[in-house]
Amino acid sequence: MNLELKMPPTVAEQSLVFPPHLMEKFERADRQLRELYGQSPGALTLVRLWHACGTATQIRKEFERAVLDIEKRTLTPNEEGDFDEDCL
Repeated sequence: MNLELKMPPTVAEQSLVFPPHLMEKFERADRQLRELYGQSPGALTLVRLWHACGTATQIRKEFERAVLDIEKRTLTPNEEGDFDEDCL
């Protein structure tokens, strides 16, 4: 049973290119799923699934951490995704 979609990932009709070091994570997850369950939807489908699960708040939070060069995840936003400076 082949569950992998054959369409290339696109964003606004442009190909979405993942560097090899990032694609390796999805390929590793694909192998692990195949070992555990005997099948997997494939690395590209796992990329799509991972992107579909992200929220705007999570994306913004990761961007803010990158811009602020925060390596440890010590700052935790409230449920709305906003950082409350009063709790620091």
